[in-house]
Amino acid sequence: MKKLTLSTLFAKVNGSLIIKDIIATTFWSSIGKSIGFLIPLFIAAWFGVTKQTDAFFFSYGLILFLSSIFAPVVESVIVPFIAEARSRNEDVGEFLGRILGLSGLGIIFLSVLLLVAMKLFLPVFTRFDPDSQRMTFILLAETIPLFLFLVWTSLLSGAMNAYRKFFFPALSPAFRAGLILLVILLLKNRWGVHAIAWGYNIGELFRLALLLLLPRWMGLFSLKISFQMDEKLRDFLKTSSFQVFGMIAVGLNPVIDKIMASWLKEGSVSLLEYADRLYSIPVTFFYGGFVVVLLSHLSDRYYKTQSKQRLRNDILRASKAIGLSAFFVMMAMAFCHEPITQLAFGRGKFPLEKLKEIRTIFLFLLGGLIPYAIHLIVVRGLIILKNTKALMRALFLKNAIKILLNLLLIVLMGLSGIALSTSITGLLTLLYIWYEFEKSEG
Repeated sequence: MKKLTLSTLFAKVNGSLIIKDIIATTFWSSIGKSIGFLIPLFIAAWFGVTKQTDAFFFSYGLILFLSSIFAPVVESVIVPFIAEARSRNEDVGEFLGRILGLSGLGIIFLSVLLLVAMKLFLPVFTRFDPDSQRMTFILLAETIPLFLFLVWTSLLSGAMNAYRKFFFPALSPAFRAGLILLVILLLKNRWGVHAIAWGYNIGELFRLALLLLLPRWMGLFSLKISFQMDEKLRDFLKTSSFQVFGMIAVGLNPVIDKIMASWLKEGSVSLLEYADRLYSIPVTFFYGGFVVVLLSHLSDRYYKTQSKQRLRNDILRASKAIGLSAFFVMMAMAFCHEPITQLAFGRGKFPLEKLKEIRTIFLFLLGGLIPYAIHLIVVRGLIILKNTKALMRALFLKNAIKILLNLLLIVLMGLSGIALSTSITGLLTLLYIWYEFEKSEG
């Protein structure tokens, strides 16, 4: 067996395009999103745990729910479609322009519908007092433009990733987050929690403007906004629709979590949000770049060879690698959970007596890190095969399991039960998704 040295390891990495892209994209993605993880920490220090922060995180959670239905779908599904269009020398800018135009109309309609629905049903589904309900609705109206901005930036990021231009989509969240923090800092004393809403809007709008200009500047494509429907767009919408329906189900999970958390004591919604943001750190830092690059490279490889067995082997190897790394990350963060939570929240207006509760929630969420990481890989396999119908079934199943476990565990364990149900649901959903991938035909 050939001895592995630093020089041979470097040569192997340098000779593998996918490994080089994964390392580079993970690095830039980590920088790009690291500032974003500071936002809830600063919010905790500047605003503490109050009815106002509950109102903001609830309304912001609704926006994230809507954007999570569409944004991840278009960012991933667009990749094989652009690869196909480029192979046929089709106009990518025209295709993307039609998606942007029609999706914009749909998002505006859904935004108005959400505002009307929340005006009617907010008192029914939450146990906020009347002042908190009014504040929640106002903050929702202020943050609703974020829905459109998030979907469009995701679509443009996916388009650039399809060209293997990973740098700017990976780094752009840093500019957004920096601008968000600046706006909140400048306006927090005058506008209170409303400064958070406007900070998110302004930050994401700046990122959108950047991603609109870059493709033309880099000579990738020129966008041509249009509202016309053609056969290729119908095919894209059909492929995306199954995953969109599934994302509606799974996107309800954090909304349901916040609704159930609102049944508990004041500040529970904020505590759940703060702990969840800590948990999302390893997911974003370690795996954000990995899955983006993997989708692009494996899509190209699969459609060139049309070999389901090769794709299966690639997904299996990637799952083993990411699962092992997730194990070490989980153990490290569990071992250091006390200093991590102290460093993140032990300052400013955050009540120190709440740190113990944050730590417990964080540990229960960490228990689901391994299945979640592997889930990211297997889902990409289904997307490459364009079997989004199976993915839809899996996501509806995940939603049903999550609701049942929440109802059971919140009675037994309170707020920590919501976190534990998240981890258990992740494991059960992974098993079903792997089953669907195995029986899918290439």
